[in-house]
Amino acid sequence: MKTACRHSVAALALLWCAHAWAAPYPTEEQLRTAIGKITGILKSEGLELEILDARKEGVTQPLMAAGLSLSSGVCLIFFNTEPEDGLIQFFDAIDQEDLPVMLNALAVHEASHCVEQREAYVRKRFGKVLPPDFRSDNVTIQGYLSVVKSGALVNWGEALADIASVLYLKRAVPGRWAHFSNRIAAMRHDLAWKWPEHDTSAWLHPIIAADIGEAANQSLFETAFQLRRRFRPGK
Repeated sequence: MKTACRHSVAALALLWCAHAWAAPYPTEEQLRTAIGKITGILKSEGLELEILDARKEGVTQPLMAAGLSLSSGVCLIFFNTEPEDGLIQFFDAIDQEDLPVMLNALAVHEASHCVEQREAYVRKRFGKVLPPDFRSDNVTIQGYLSVVKSGALVNWGEALADIASVLYLKRAVPGRWAHFSNRIAAMRHDLAWKWPEHDTSAWLHPIIAADIGEAANQSLFETAFQLRRRFRPGK
């Protein structure tokens, strides 16, 4: 009986240890810190950053969301601490010490949306932001907006953002960038049942395998724009 008890206690201890190092769902402080860390990257693009609580602002997207304020030119990044099925399991598999790096990369993902929106709505570079099979001649902001609202560009936009995340990881953690990048690619693929238009793994896997980083004398985002076209699935 004593032996059985000892085994039970040992099993409970092992179970506790197995979860002790797993990252819990990100807190407000962790999300704010991660988003704040990319302030410099946005400033290099000439963009200011504002961090907002998604639930207080009526934004429902899980974890993070972003948009460019056309009136102020500020990149608005929203955080959401409400746990989301699928993302719960994703973060549960990440070591606590790795969480800040992953959250920083996800914040870069959101910043990419602001950069792309500026290219479209402010600079009107539709040939740059539209897929090659979309004619960009004589496109207007209203025309572009109608395509966006149709949902036809969701996967295209997510690809840019995830590629930027991979490029950031290669810069920030050169010794482990592939490990983090493959986690993002796996998460996108595994959660395709829930968010099919966010599955960018067809872009990410070949880019990771090619071991590509930022181009010389070029911003992280500019390289992402080019890689999105170069590694377009089915090209």
